[in-house]
Amino acid sequence: ILDRLGKAARVMLLLLLPSPAHAAVLRPTIVGASPRVLPRARALAASDGADSAAGSALATLGSKFEDTLASLQPEERYNAVLKSLLARGRGSGAEAGASAVELVREMSGRRLRVAPESCRALLDATARSDGLPLFLSALSACRANGACRAFASARLSSRPSAVSALAPLPEDSRAAEVSFAVGFSGVLLALGGLEFVDLLDPVLPGETEAPPLWLLAGGLAGVWGFDRYSRRGEGAASLARGLSRLFSRDVTRESTAEAASFVSGYLLGLPSCAFTPTAVRPVELLAAASDALGGAAGGGQPRLADRVLVWLLSPVAAEVAAYGDVTISRPALAAQFLQAARRREASAGVDVQEGGWGEGEEADEVRLRWAFGEAKRLLAANAAAQQALQDQMAAGASVGGSVLLLEERLKGRWGSV
Repeated sequence: ILDRLGKAARVMLLLLLPSPAHAAVLRPTIVGASPRVLPRARALAASDGADSAAGSALATLGSKFEDTLASLQPEERYNAVLKSLLARGRGSGAEAGASAVELVREMSGRRLRVAPESCRALLDATARSDGLPLFLSALSACRANGACRAFASARLSSRPSAVSALAPLPEDSRAAEVSFAVGFSGVLLALGGLEFVDLLDPVLPGETEAPPLWLLAGGLAGVWGFDRYSRRGEGAASLARGLSRLFSRDVTRESTAEAASFVSGYLLGLPSCAFTPTAVRPVELLAAASDALGGAAGGGQPRLADRVLVWLLSPVAAEVAAYGDVTISRPALAAQFLQAARRREASAGVDVQEGGWGEGEEADEVRLRWAFGEAKRLLAANAAAQQALQDQMAAGASVGGSVLLLEERLKGRWGSV
């Protein structure tokens, strides 16, 4: 490939070199970069010796290009071509990504290492929600090369025998909490509006009767006391969560959930780790690339459905561990995924019950509690990497940069990389 690229570059330089009347000197930059056109030399344009000067420049250019290319190690040549292939504006993203994946596989066959920056560029170029199979191919190729050794490295535990030891999933009452917050805010606004209009009675036509302020204050105090001492503040907590969902955004909390989702999905071998968890996208991924996912997960039973369940519940586990409740993550996604996967089990070609699980509500409840426990265990074992990724996500990070950070934090497991 590199020999052909060198020959093609020399032919293009011959074709692009202008006539003596419009002479310009072309000077190459690094391999993979576009040639740079320098201002034309007046002496060349005016003299009769322009042909010989241009020929001399071209001969020198070819010699320097070949010398520079020959001085590079094979690994450097491949990485330069790889980064050039993935540069913006060079063909369609899917075609460039597929060619880059094949180039990485060729490098692995020649025992050449993909540079971290080349790996970052490849993953950033292929991480698209509508192209998860290509992103999976890129991750698998980088893993075979040694650049993404932690990808799909997690192993799941077997089905539990003692159900009582499994912690239940946290309740997600976001619909009720939002409704409660909207209703409470509406009542307060209505009462506040009545009191304001009542103050303007002397200058407004008609008469408005608003409840006395002492009555409103006494009523609010009574409701607060009842909730505080009879319901242990559950109503106030529900109102606070509902108002938080409506009017505030906690970037740190969002980063906690996103980092947990990325870490667990990456370690479980799911390319959907780079995107917000949903109940539908994993089913589409299983239908499009179940064989490739099974190969990435290793031999034996890949238990793809179980891996997706652990991934979906990882943000829940992280949020509960950090804050004690859930407002960003969605515990109901795991059950919704199970139902959607069973409906498309035949077309997806995946055994949803793989792992010895039964069917029915009770069996699904046990399975979801097991997946929640697996998510907590996986995140606890990689807490330092998750915290580092969380800090980086809060400041802004690309998919490739997040992968490189995880590999750097986890490389102690594999020895020197």
